[in-house]
Amino acid sequence: MGDSSLHASQTMTTPIIEPSEKTIALELSTMRSGSTLLKALMAAAPDISSLPETDFQKFQAPDAASKIAALCDERIVVLKRPAWFNETKSYPKLPNASEVKQVILARDVHTSTASLRKMAFRKVEPIIPQFVDNWLANGYWAAVYANLFARFPDNGSTNFWIRYEDLVQDPVQWTGKLFQFLGSDRTEGIDSYPPPSGYDWKWGSDDGGDKIKSLKVQAPKIPQSSLDILERVKDLPRVSEVRAQLGYA
Repeated sequence: MGDSSLHASQTMTTPIIEPSEKTIALELSTMRSGSTLLKALMAAAPDISSLPETDFQKFQAPDAASKIAALCDERIVVLKRPAWFNETKSYPKLPNASEVKQVILARDVHTSTASLRKMAFRKVEPIIPQFVDNWLANGYWAAVYANLFARFPDNGSTNFWIRYEDLVQDPVQWTGKLFQFLGSDRTEGIDSYPPPSGYDWKWGSDDGGDKIKSLKVQAPKIPQSSLDILERVKDLPRVSEVRAQLGYA
């Protein structure tokens, strides 16, 4: 009797958020850009979802907005899914929902390329020819961000661009700006985050490394091998143009 009364009381006092009242936001980026960290930081706000990597491009039916809203109880639904290698021209295919916001995460070409090498080639990465870096940098990294720039200019209302380097150097400032952009009730920025609820970070769906599991933002140390990649690819025409657009040049 007591338990039933308590449950009824909680049901009456907990507001039900209708699908039309929810905010849908997409986190867009290349792979190996720090997207899991950014998603974890946003999810630290109590009204922002904590979901595993979700392919938002599959929500194309007329009821897509309702299905996305049903993924979580939080008022703000953030869906992360980076561009794959074969999607440089098509990414992202937006879900069939109105008034979607975009959070676009950029990371400089050399650290992204170094991480992509390790992801794509695993144990044989040290013997992969250096010319592969040209395609990862020019054919993938620059192509994806050039497309994102053309489609989602940084306007602060529907599109919010953030650089990984800025995020890890001043996470409190940038997460505060993100919370404001998303319309979160949280107003203060943060530099740490809780673990995900109901799933684990793991390779193939999110970042499964030790750094993300530390639950605190850590500025990475850039090895000489990454700086060597920068020297090899920075003058490629498309890479040079996109780095200038991102403020890295």
